[in-house]
Amino acid sequence: MSKRKCLFIATVTEHILAFHIPYLKWFKGQGWEVHVATHGDGVIPYCDKKHDISIQRSPFKPGNIKAYFQLKSILRDERFELLHAHTPMGGVLTRLCGKKHRKTGTKIMYTAHGFHFCKGAPAASWLLYYPMKNWLQKIPTKLFLFKP
Repeated sequence: MSKRKCLFIATVTEHILAFHIPYLKWFKGQGWEVHVATHGDGVIPYCDKKHDISIQRSPFKPGNIKAYFQLKSILRDERFELLHAHTPMGGVLTRLCGKKHRKTGTKIMYTAHGFHFCKGAPAASWLLYYPMKNWLQKIPTKLFLFKP
């Protein structure tokens, strides 16, 4: 029997280091094989394998196209039971790439650490991110709101 595998996805390694070490530790303690996919260097405690992908914060950066194909390849090769996405672009790419893996039982979670279309946000943010959120919510995902 193979070990259960999970993948945490975020834009930068620093995000994982700042917020998610207790969760990585918990998964490791439960016997899971823990992977992380981010952009940037750094050793991540409780992580069995780190995947460096070209993900960028801005949706207009061409690195995100490369990151999309990198993440698709990782998902195809590794076969995760759980994908847990963080940060807006991490959430977008994970839902797009993970959609077909749901058919084989992969669960997708997205923790929203904030929205770009909140009260007082610039109109450009509303025009870009709000329709994207509505379109992506058609891909069934567990959504968690993070309130520090």
